[in-house]
Amino acid sequence: MQWLREGQRAGAFRDFDPAIMVMAIQGAREMAVARTAADPDFDAPACARELADIFDHATRSRS
Repeated sequence: MQWLREGQRAGAFRDFDPAIMVMAIQGAREMAVARTAADPDFDAPACARELADIFDHATRSRS
């Protein structure tokens, strides 16, 4: 969580609640791992790219 706060202070991230963002990131990661284990056809690399894009947009500074 500290790296999110540091990113906010540096202006790299917009204002958001770091604790909630950590919950969202951890939840997405856990679900991706579970889905990968349960579904041999699941495209984990595509999921990783999509999640990275989602969280990039969710945290990006508007400046």
